[in-house]
Amino acid sequence: MVESHTQHHDALQDFHAWRRSPEAQLPGIGGPDFETECFFISQSKLEKYFERPRKVENLLDAVLNSEQRPAVDASYVRDYYLRSFATLLCIGEGSMIHHFLKYQSLRDRNLPHRVRPDEFPFTTPGIFNDFKNAQWQFCASNLERGMNEGFKGEEILPIIRRERIGEGGSAIIYKIVIDKDYNSLRPYSPINSDRRSQYKNTFVLKTYRPSEAEENYKAERGAHMNLRWAGNPPPHIVAYYGGFIHGNSYNNIFEYADQGTLEDFMKTTDPPKDIEGNLLFWDRLSDVIHGIMTIHGKIGDHSSASQFLNGWHQDVKPTNILVFGENGTSPYDRHFKIADLGLTHFKPSVSQPNDPSDFDAFGTRAYGAPETYRSHGDAESTPLQVTQSVDIWSIGCVFSEASVWAHYGWKRMIEYRRQRSVEIKNNGGGEGEHLFHYDGTLLNVVKNIHEEILRLPHTIHHITRSVLDRLVNDMLQHGQRPPAAWLFEKSKRLVKEEANRFDVPSVKLGRNSNGELVDCNPARISARRELPPREPPPSDDDLAPSSLSSRSQSSPHRHHHKSTSQNSNLRSVDPTNISQSSGQDSHVVPNPPPSTSTTANGDESSQRQPVQQCQNEPGRPTLSIDEGHGWKKKKKKGEYAVLPGSENLTYLSQRDHVFLIDNSNTMRQYRKDIERVISLLAYMLKDSDEDGLDIYFTQNLQKVNSKRSSKLTASIYQQAFVGISDMRGRLQNLLQEHINKFGTLVPPRKKFGRQSPPQPQRPLSFYILTDAKYQPNDVGGLIKDLVKSMIAKQRPKEHVALSFIRFGEDQASIAKLNELDHGLGLKAIGMDIVDHTYWNDNVWKQLLGPLNDWYDDDPP
Repeated sequence: MVESHTQHHDALQDFHAWRRSPEAQLPGIGGPDFETECFFISQSKLEKYFERPRKVENLLDAVLNSEQRPAVDASYVRDYYLRSFATLLCIGEGSMIHHFLKYQSLRDRNLPHRVRPDEFPFTTPGIFNDFKNAQWQFCASNLERGMNEGFKGEEILPIIRRERIGEGGSAIIYKIVIDKDYNSLRPYSPINSDRRSQYKNTFVLKTYRPSEAEENYKAERGAHMNLRWAGNPPPHIVAYYGGFIHGNSYNNIFEYADQGTLEDFMKTTDPPKDIEGNLLFWDRLSDVIHGIMTIHGKIGDHSSASQFLNGWHQDVKPTNILVFGENGTSPYDRHFKIADLGLTHFKPSVSQPNDPSDFDAFGTRAYGAPETYRSHGDAESTPLQVTQSVDIWSIGCVFSEASVWAHYGWKRMIEYRRQRSVEIKNNGGGEGEHLFHYDGTLLNVVKNIHEEILRLPHTIHHITRSVLDRLVNDMLQHGQRPPAAWLFEKSKRLVKEEANRFDVPSVKLGRNSNGELVDCNPARISARRELPPREPPPSDDDLAPSSLSSRSQSSPHRHHHKSTSQNSNLRSVDPTNISQSSGQDSHVVPNPPPSTSTTANGDESSQRQPVQQCQNEPGRPTLSIDEGHGWKKKKKKGEYAVLPGSENLTYLSQRDHVFLIDNSNTMRQYRKDIERVISLLAYMLKDSDEDGLDIYFTQNLQKVNSKRSSKLTASIYQQAFVGISDMRGRLQNLLQEHINKFGTLVPPRKKFGRQSPPQPQRPLSFYILTDAKYQPNDVGGLIKDLVKSMIAKQRPKEHVALSFIRFGEDQASIAKLNELDHGLGLKAIGMDIVDHTYWNDNVWKQLLGPLNDWYDDDPP
């Protein structure tokens, strides 16, 4: 062979010296246990070496005889056979390049060869095995975005640096650097390109422990793949780039957080000392709620329920929130992301669309919700069923600690943990546990420090106090907690309000295409606009009045005098003699009709004409939705506020109030309007019912009860708006419960452990929010049956009131509700218990239309 005579040729000696030098070699990782250091030569280094003048030519001269050499073009070797030629040189078979050039199957693009190609030359036995073993130093594996590869032990991964930075019960965490030639993971569009460019080849490698490595690897990979939006990771969940199995080692690759975890951030960063710093910190930290919101349900193509998943994170804690640097100079201008989806799990929404639950995944105890708590002895018992609100509790715990840090710093935060551990131990709990509750009750330490912060007068911490008072206290409820989507929008509005209050421009909030105030950071705005197609987030309870005019302000309405003898003739009415035709109410004396009029529920696009009021009689109070929210906002701020018609609340306080929301598919477009109506009405009525207000939905059997308007409003955002509603069936179920109690005494709820004597059944107001595009069932017949029962049981007209609050302008729907309002013949017998009002019309008419003829616009 030619090599036997030329092995000491200068060109060959130079090549072998170079390939063994630190200049050429890079440390990679291989071996069956993924722990062996294996050196490789990158493509760029090989190309750079062979680009030197006459390097290829001199090597070809050294290994080929005079007959072979003219047939081999050096440039052709450079372009298509460089790695193959280098491998042949390593095994002393450089002359084979003459044979390789004859076959495309032997080009570099087909490397590595795991089995012998048919065109591989037959020479000395074992030459192919020598080639196969030597090729790996030039064939480090390319790491590609979304990979799920299985590598053999002999393959070399181009991880040129690996530093152990943490570990948990199931995995070891490494910071790794991948050689740029083999990095096809392509970090996603960065929040800021300058800082991210420093780490474009730096990632986090999570290597799972052998006991449950395969299961944990698949679980975390599956969670991240479920969460992708159009192939990209959500903006506030750590990016996942792919995974691989190398021998017996299971590994996932994630983006690298250059600022560590939230725990690291609070430990190494001083708390903000001005308003701007506090606003920046809370605005950025609240993005983790968006990440949880994504996990809880913003996944997949929502046009198909089968593709919509409900998820649980179940391990939210400071060490699972990663921190990324921004371009800004402020240490609080950071990007916070949710990480560690190892316990995250998903269920199709079709199984439980409205209040999804799944088995508890045994997350970190310290930040776990009360409903997930088990003693250590019960830790291996059958998992409990939990709802997604367990994550809300955990975020509340994190925000509680962040509030302490923001006010007092890291040392006080550590003391806060110690104090919780002491209280747990004193109550009989375990040693060293810093939970936030004991036996389902929020710890006194937690309550006390929250109250302490809320009492502090410092202006710079006003946003922290707002977060505690208006977010964290709702999150740390043992019962129902608001959904993540509602909390995310609420948090952004809190920051916006505080920025406006103190005229702080540094938070860089601006309006997006939907008119919402968000970051001016272009990448952040882009990320938040990429929400999957789902209903827009709810309006905040404290939304300021808009410039939209109320329909109720266009004119006063026709009014009627209520007869004092209206109920005196009920016993003489034949309950079977209720006709379909409308009749004149003998107990009502109407005003003379105007010369031109429209009914209150007629064509909404037409101009309403003024109706002449009787002389010496006060005008009827009107209240628009926008005016009501303006009053509410001032009242919540402690400012002086006057509610027009507030005297009506005294009458309404003697009644129970129930809301039935039509959450069919056609009502989806009105979700924000529904939330504005419920937010205001529930706030006005919340003190009228000691047992709290009830909300029901047409498309499920869920009942939400609360005295807090914010919780009632938040429940709407948890609902799926699907299908066509059976309004008659749902109303019948709800009304029947009330009918069964006609004339009976009802035991009130216990107070302080004492049971009060039974009381007469309270009158009931039903508010039905609908677009009237429900199934064509006989709702009118149901109402007439209800009236018959009321008459038979000698219940007065005011005992049950049905107020239909309409959404949309569909003329057929308007006609359908007008028929219920004044087409059932109920007015003729003094039992007109139905009214119909547009959602943005007079609020007092919505509340009192079925009860007070002054507010009822039925035609005479």
